[in-house]
Amino acid sequence: MQRTFWLKFSVFNFFLVALLGVIMRYKILYSLPFLDQKHLQEAHSHFAFYGWITNVLYVLIVNYISKVNPLVQLKKYEYLIMINLAASFAMLGAFMYGGYFWASIAASTAALLTSFVFCYFFVKDARKIQDVSKIWFLAGLFFAVISSVGVFNLAYMMSSKNISQDIYLASEYYFLHFQYNGFFIFSCIGLLLYSLKEAGSPISERNNRLMFWLMFFGCLVGVGLSVLWMKLPVFIFALIVLTTIGQTASAVMLFGFVRKNWTNLVLKWSPMQRFVLIYVGFAFAVKIALQLGSNIPALNQFAFGFRNVVIAYLHLVLLMCIATFLLNQILATNYFTVTKTLLLGLKMFLLGIFLNELMLGLMGIFSIKYISIPYANHFLLYFSLLIFVALGIILLNMKTRKVN
Repeated sequence: MQRTFWLKFSVFNFFLVALLGVIMRYKILYSLPFLDQKHLQEAHSHFAFYGWITNVLYVLIVNYISKVNPLVQLKKYEYLIMINLAASFAMLGAFMYGGYFWASIAASTAALLTSFVFCYFFVKDARKIQDVSKIWFLAGLFFAVISSVGVFNLAYMMSSKNISQDIYLASEYYFLHFQYNGFFIFSCIGLLLYSLKEAGSPISERNNRLMFWLMFFGCLVGVGLSVLWMKLPVFIFALIVLTTIGQTASAVMLFGFVRKNWTNLVLKWSPMQRFVLIYVGFAFAVKIALQLGSNIPALNQFAFGFRNVVIAYLHLVLLMCIATFLLNQILATNYFTVTKTLLLGLKMFLLGIFLNELMLGLMGIFSIKYISIPYANHFLLYFSLLIFVALGIILLNMKTRKVN
């Protein structure tokens, strides 16, 4: 399998996601009458999920399989990656053209069905794999499969025009929860633990299982945090609080494990790799703290009641945490030569993401008192341009490392 090609293709897709982000930010300030903003948002979010993050996770998971069991046939996975990409580009065009209609729903369904088949093949091949990261990938793919219930429900409501606002929101948050906190986060932890093992810092089977099950049940029950406004029974609320505390304990264990092995990472990883891990770790810590805090009903109502707060949180998890970690994982494969220009692009990217998140966070905080920040949308346009240019620099400088 041409891993360097697929990884570079993934970064190209991230570049396209950033371009859509720039166009949306531009359209808030200036006129682009031939493009519908809602359709753009739908194209942006679906392509970010499937064209960028799902695609790169597939490639990195296949790369993992090839390392832990070189006997596994990888051709079937390559076909699935191609089908997922075809569906992703079909979604991009269809959503930009007309939002939710038969073509975009068909492309979304194709991408979802691909995830089912990918999960089936991985479960089958995982029987021949003995490694601590395996359960994280299995859980991640399991969450990707069950998240589809939310999408099918949304598609049904959109096509039948039979929309209940509560069920619509619940379906949307259900899908987002099991993608963000399930598929994406679990796969990233699996990749991190394998990277640590490669650096000579393997986690013990016991600690891995304890950390995994606390995180797993936290994610499974934690979907309730997204629908607290639906007035859930007290015992369900208590269960949500308990599993969220368990998930926080699991995150603390993960931080503790990385900290304990930091001396080894100083010897094995580049300074930039370590900095990105701290950067992503900070974003993940903020996410866990906010998740824990959202058990307080008043805070939960505030968080879901202000659009700017929701946007800031989603960008924190998706951009500052998951996307940044995955971009770093691509570069950490050592398939590409990391030049000074590429490093400059990475630094610009990290700065752009941080400034973007800072502005979104401030907008969220000030929106509580209904105060608008002057020129906030202008700054967000400049920051999105910085991210776009940075990704362009990274993409143009991803030269395959020559093997002697």
